[in-house]
Amino acid sequence: MLEKTRFIVITGSIMSGLGKGIVTSAIAKLLQSRGYRVVPIKFDGYLNVDCGTMNPFRHGEVFVLDDGREVDMDFGTYERFLNQSMTGMSSITGGSLFQRIIEKERKGEYLGRDVQFVPHLTDEIKRRFTEVAE
Repeated sequence: MLEKTRFIVITGSIMSGLGKGIVTSAIAKLLQSRGYRVVPIKFDGYLNVDCGTMNPFRHGEVFVLDDGREVDMDFGTYERFLNQSMTGMSSITGGSLFQRIIEKERKGEYLGRDVQFVPHLTDEIKRRFTEVAE
């Protein structure tokens, strides 16, 4: 299945309110209407573990998913446009990536190697995207 998976990347820095969520939702809806299975993934580079502690004046209100995960308001747009419930797996923050890497390091999963951005952080990013895609 993963060999048929395709990713469309929409970028626009960390500035909120530019319309990245609406563009993502619109493209996803067009693909969905053509019969494709679509799962939006949002990657925020912030070091917050989730969006629940982010400043709502700078970042917008928090949206709570059915699984209880606190995410960016764009997820409300995704759910409305696509008429499907999203899960917290689709929300990736820099903080959650670092948290997972530190947990793995503390458990000895890196076998005493130095933990570095490359390959450990990049591998964790790829793992999370693959996990959502599967």
